Amino acid sequence: MKNHYNKKLIIGYIGKKSVLANSFLNDYKHKFIFRCYSKNINDHSKLVKWFKKNSDINIFINFAAITSPIYCYKNKDEALLTNFRSVVNILNIIQTSNLKNFNYFLTLSSSHVFKKSFNKLNEKSIKKPSNFYGLTKLKLENYILKNSNKFKFKIGIARIFNYYNHGFKKGFFINDIINKLNNRDSVIYFNNTNTYRDFISMKNINTALFKMISLKLVNDFNICSGQKVYLPKIIDILNRKFKNKKIIFDKQRLPDLIGSNIKLKRKGWKIKKNNFFYDILK
Repeated sequence: MKNHYNKKLIIGYIGKKSVLANSFLNDYKHKFIFRCYSKNINDHSKLVKWFKKNSDINIFINFAAITSPIYCYKNKDEALLTNFRSVVNILNIIQTSNLKNFNYFLTLSSSHVFKKSFNKLNEKSIKKPSNFYGLTKLKLENYILKNSNKFKFKIGIARIFNYYNHGFKKGFFINDIINKLNNRDSVIYFNNTNTYRDFISMKNINTALFKMISLKLVNDFNICSGQKVYLPKIIDILNRKFKNKKIIFDKQRLPDLIGSNIKLKRKGWKIKKNNFFYDILK
């Protein structure tokens, strides 16, 4: 993927601490030139200065977000500003800046925008977030889908489903389960887990983002495995690995969050099958 001068494309991005950003950069650091805006996404004046200084970027990726549903609920104004209003602000700054060869903006979204369902969710499925984090992401999606034609560059939305990063950050299902298993209780109760989720590997997320950038895909695309994983099975496996405590599950069956990736596959994306349970145990 080269520009007209047979040079590497220059990708600007925000979200220096993002696990997804660091993973993508690691996989594609030899294909692109990356430049990071490392300041606060909500600082308008510094954003303007950064884009003025980096007027030769070709693409910009927004990795920045407050992703913890609990934090978003407790800090609604900050979450709405960071996940929605400041991203719109970046779009408007790019629109009015004198960027020489800029042509594509990609922002990340989340499966949390969907209404949970017992059926696979495609891009046209009902959007009805069950938490404030999902609401902030849906507001951004709706703005882009309604206003994308007003901008002189293309805009894509990468809607990412569950993933596991082998880290310890709170707010990720597996990390939270491990933390809960590590408490002192001999019997652990789990509520709202009798359901299925769609987990996709970091490598597959990276190739999906690369495909969207390569083709400058507009509007929204699900980035998911299309396969369902039963949450109690994850908990049982983690329990056997770490603590082997007595576990009691809530028996109420809840709707799922399983995605359809057909839309992106039709654009040529090839997902590599991965053994999810092997991944979390290695």
